[in-house]
Amino acid sequence: MNLHGKTFRVLRNDGPGAEVTTDTVFHFRQEQIGGQAIVHADYRGGGVVMGKLVGVLEGEKMRHCYVQVNAKGELQRGSSTDELELTPEGKLRLIDRWQWETKVGSGVCILEEI
Repeated sequence: MNLHGKTFRVLRNDGPGAEVTTDTVFHFRQEQIGGQAIVHADYRGGGVVMGKLVGVLEGEKMRHCYVQVNAKGELQRGSSTDELELTPEGKLRLIDRWQWETKVGSGVCILEEI
């Protein structure tokens, strides 16, 4: 699986305090560094003015941390574990299990390649 140059839109996000919504768009990049597949992305939309994530892709799983500024100007951060899968149409889908580190809450976010 390769996320380089892929754009994703959120299909749904469940969990208390979720700021990423169906209006949030993610733009991914991927690089091989020291034998590891390093993934990073910029995202915005919904309740997020600007967000960044960085992580490691390990086969069909990704671990990453994220930091974002919300519409209130608050800085928030958390971590996630994702499963990558292909849709019947051949698009990538991310099943993101996230947890806040700066406040209480966790949930599941589903993103699909556009």
